[in-house]
Amino acid sequence: MIGGGIRRAAVRRLLAGVLACAAMASSAEARWLKAETDRFVVYGDGSEKAVRAFASKLTAFDTLLRVYNPAAKPASPTKVQVFLLSGVSDLKRVRANLPKYTQGFYAATNEGIFAFAVDNGDMGQDDVLFHEYAHHFMLENFPTAYPAWFVEGWAEYFMTAEIKGATMTVGGYNPARAYGILSENWLPLEQVLSKTTFEIAPERRNVFYAQSWLLAHYMLSDAARAKQLDKAIKDISRGAAPIAAMEGATGASLKDLTAKLRAYRRLQTVEITLKEAPASEIRVSQLPPSADDLLLANQRLVMAALGDNDRGFLEDVRRKAARHPGDWLAERTLARAEFVLGDVAAGEAIMKRRLAASPDDREDLLLAGVGQIWAGARTPAEREMRYRAARPMLGKAFQLDKSDFRALTAYALSRTTEPAYPSENDVNVLLEARGLAPSVSETSVRAGVALARKGRRDEAERVLAVVLNNPHSGPAAAELRKLLDDGKLGQVDVTAAQKPAEEEEPAAPQEPAKASARN
Repeated sequence: MIGGGIRRAAVRRLLAGVLACAAMASSAEARWLKAETDRFVVYGDGSEKAVRAFASKLTAFDTLLRVYNPAAKPASPTKVQVFLLSGVSDLKRVRANLPKYTQGFYAATNEGIFAFAVDNGDMGQDDVLFHEYAHHFMLENFPTAYPAWFVEGWAEYFMTAEIKGATMTVGGYNPARAYGILSENWLPLEQVLSKTTFEIAPERRNVFYAQSWLLAHYMLSDAARAKQLDKAIKDISRGAAPIAAMEGATGASLKDLTAKLRAYRRLQTVEITLKEAPASEIRVSQLPPSADDLLLANQRLVMAALGDNDRGFLEDVRRKAARHPGDWLAERTLARAEFVLGDVAAGEAIMKRRLAASPDDREDLLLAGVGQIWAGARTPAEREMRYRAARPMLGKAFQLDKSDFRALTAYALSRTTEPAYPSENDVNVLLEARGLAPSVSETSVRAGVALARKGRRDEAERVLAVVLNNPHSGPAAAELRKLLDDGKLGQVDVTAAQKPAEEEEPAAPQEPAKASARN
């Protein structure tokens, strides 16, 4: 008995040792992978095959949109960064206060263009991310005064694209939207045509998206109706009321159009086959071990406004960064956290040490410069001094890559405390940054304000069009319009960093889909 007990104890100790070694090996190997193409950067914590496949799929989807929209501009040098998330809990690690049922969102910010999506079955990752990228594509290529239903319906129409090699099929349906059409009470069509997304109650947005999709599908699936839709959209962009424009273009009353939509059940799909499957070089790399702890925390810091995170979050970042000494992601995340809500001197020390080791590291130069801007935003008395301290690093970062809008945008912000702001060069810097990343609304707003201060109102209005006509701009668009019309836009305080615009969508249903909408 004694011998047996000793043997069992030894086995337990041996097993514990093996498990401990396994745990150490697991913690030392990050799950997160990065797949980069000429247009996208895709992050995922699955297999290399899965991340590579999604990068390839996004490349094909971009090609599809360009086939359907031949007037699109050449691709912007600013890459869209996509995060494939395994659950809503990961999504909330990026933005904790998301509304219920949110399955993904897109955000074009001063520090990059990002899309996040959760795979939940009915509203899968493909549909969510295709929807978000369709918005990005529209903003980059065709910014004008679209009604909200068309912006959403157009994205919904293309998001269900099925891509199999060189063959692409458009016109399918998403189960969540089928549920909205078949199992929920419809909104009056006049509301769908005239309201913005923010004017629809959150619990009714799935129906809004569903009806917007159905209307877009109905109009786009027939050549004659597509011409009618084009006329209605052009009339709206020239100032016509959305309801009158739709009735005038279609020759049908809203009652008749509603009846036609309720009867529209046999969806028309379109299949195109290219000579060869869209391809792009895909470079896959593994992120450092700290990614499991800090990749999403870093994104939360990148996208949050001052005051959005608390001391508990800071302490959590400090604790997790301490687990990974010398790790570049851990150091950068910690430095950013210190600049944004902690000890600025600690953030400066980290970046000074990193730049001493690699003085031409563009990402470190950019973070060191942006860190000074965040520190200045926190302490107005130090703002002018810190903004000036940021400029040499931001200027060097831009010289290392003149296609990077982030350095230009931050440099323009650092100039706002100067008495001579905005100089002609300041305006040109903002316009160049906007050209490199036209979907970033804050750059358009800053450029519009600068032009208004220079007395160039008409130019300001043209620059602001992408914001004023974006249905996701919410009340901010109306406020901007009033300032512009009242001649007060040039008086807006532009010295502080702003919170990035949020686009929380597409809305998911409260129940799974129960019926099919395709025959």
